Amino acid sequence: MRHSTGLAFLVGLLAGPAALGAAESPWIGLQAGAAVPAQNQLRTTAGAGFQGGIHFDWNLDSTHALRPRADFMAFGARQQAVTTPFTQRIDTRVQAMSLGVELLFRNDGAHGKWALGPGIYAIRWSVKSTNELEVPGAGVARLSGTSHWTRAGLGFAVTRRFRPGLELEARWIASHYGYEDLQARVATVGIIWTF
Repeated sequence: MRHSTGLAFLVGLLAGPAALGAAESPWIGLQAGAAVPAQNQLRTTAGAGFQGGIHFDWNLDSTHALRPRADFMAFGARQQAVTTPFTQRIDTRVQAMSLGVELLFRNDGAHGKWALGPGIYAIRWSVKSTNELEVPGAGVARLSGTSHWTRAGLGFAVTRRFRPGLELEARWIASHYGYEDLQARVATVGIIWTF
């Protein structure tokens, strides 16, 4: 019930620009940069990686804008190993796809240099893992698979426009993943091209 309520709220926000009667046509933006696990639970299974996506900017008035967005994050692989009582290695690779929307507050009007605001996201986490267990005299057992979870996420974005069509963006995203709802905190930094 909690997840369906959050997703319904997200759909409402994505439909918001049409309902609110945005003052001008949306800008299309493409972003690319780095995604870094920012807390220990995610760091054990994921390293720093790539993030990219597409978004639209609707200026609602001179200081407020909505940014619906779709993002993809591919994190670096990690390996965990133990040697007692048997040698075991777990290789993991984490990816995340998200749909979300941010409400941005701009200084100095719709085309001001700075913007910041909160965001809400639906994030589909994927963890591909390979588990190898080596038992002396019995050989090596290997198990591979990919697990998926869809979780809500909250975030905060800050952007700095350097010139028309070029911005620097930093975001902090808080979510959960895995069967045990482990914390997933991610920091992203990237370049945005708008047209």
